[in-house]
Amino acid sequence: MEAAPLRARGNEPFWSLDIGSTLRFAEAGGLRVEGAAPPVRMVDGVRRYAGKVSGRAIDVAVTPRVCRDDMTGMPHPFSVSMAVDGRRYRGCGGEPVALLRGAEWVVEDIGGGGIIDSSRATLNFRDGGRLDGRASCNSYSTSYTLTGESLTVGRGASTLMACAPALMQQEQRFLDILQGVNRFEISDTGALVLIDAQGRKITARR
Repeated sequence: MEAAPLRARGNEPFWSLDIGSTLRFAEAGGLRVEGAAPPVRMVDGVRRYAGKVSGRAIDVAVTPRVCRDDMTGMPHPFSVSMAVDGRRYRGCGGEPVALLRGAEWVVEDIGGGGIIDSSRATLNFRDGGRLDGRASCNSYSTSYTLTGESLTVGRGASTLMACAPALMQQEQRFLDILQGVNRFEISDTGALVLIDAQGRKITARR
């Protein structure tokens, strides 16, 4: 079988792994391994690579489980463990944006106050750094930027429909927090949590 290329990183010591048809492993200031990647196998949903690369025994396990970088806190879609000649390394793999894109996120809490019954606020993270959805009353469209350490949301545009005062207030809270977002988390139950610089949160689920 063929598997999508993967990039993984870890700390203490700092190390990096790029694996596709070629495997490249580097430990900061130390070991380097490069050569044809061992064949990939799927074992109980875990992607495994095991074999010899440049004369060294390599064993890589890629588990589809959210992994939080222990320096930046940034979540990644895979937990990665590997061994080089028996020495173990652990870290995170895949691109964080893969956790955001896909099916629509439906908001269930804004700033700890829940949401109004039967109202709807949503988030759609799209290719090209575009974000859109419903803000409660109006539709909105904006941009997002994801770096190795942060998620930021730009100032966008929204439609100008008027709704009940309570719904408009909820919409304003949603947009205020959204435009101040500087990081995100994926909870143990799979919820998306957007967090602004003041610690205020928007929580949403697929």
